[in-house]
Order: sequence, then C-alpha cells, then structure tokens
Amino acid sequence: EFASRKISPSRIRRLRAWNSLDWALYSHFNRSFWRKAEKFGISRLREEVSELRKRREFLAGMCLRGGGPIPARKIPDGNLRPFQPPGGGRILGFALRDGLRREERELCARMAMPELQYKDLLERRQFGAKNGSSG
Repeated sequence: EFASRKISPSRIRRLRAWNSLDWALYSHFNRSFWRKAEKFGISRLREEVSELRKRREFLAGMCLRGGGPIPARKIPDGNLRPFQPPGGGRILGFALRDGLRREERELCARMAMPELQYKDLLERRQFGAKNGSSG
C-alpha cells in the first residue's frame, strides 16, 4: 500500500535531508562491512553464515516451544516475556520447551531472553546487584 503512493520531489528532498546522518552512518558501516567481508573471503563468509543458520535451527528445535517466536501473552515465564510498548505493535518472544535439563534450560533461557532482561543480567554480572538498573 505505502509503495504505491506517490511522494512529491520536495518531500523526497526533505526526507533525504532529515535522514542524512542516518544515511551517512549506514553508508559508512555498509562500506566497512563489505571491505572486511572481502578480506575475510566471501565464500568463507557464506559457509560460516550457513553453519550459523544450521546451528540456530538446531538450537531453536531443542529449546523453543513451537520452534519459533510466539505472542508475548503465550509465554508463561515472565523473565522471557518481551516488553510491549504502549500503542505500538506487538513484540513476539520465545517460550522454552518443557522437560529441558537444567544445563539446557540455562543455555536456552539466555538465548531466548529479551534484550531488556538480558541487559539487566549483564549489568548484574558486571557491576553487582546494587548497581544494576533492576535492583
């Protein structure tokens, strides 16, 4: 729907000016990435990406109920439920499979943890509970 709308040339100029810093950052890091990718080797990069995808699929199958993301309201563990911004879209999250051994559960929980909870975990580990934002 959005792509079918015509945007006036003056609006395009305003949008480009408004987003010029974002575009400059994107362009810089895109060029930097491809220079490093070339140095690393594109075929080697493809192989490693393929291996990473296979590993992710294996872990998703081992760890996740349903094998992928689900609505936050269906996640029984509150520590794994992602923050839902007011008035925004719904953020999906992950529920762990039942019956995981303790070691598996710890690994899976770290990988399925939403970013805010993970940030709090890192703060507690780096600075201790007294200095972390969540207590």
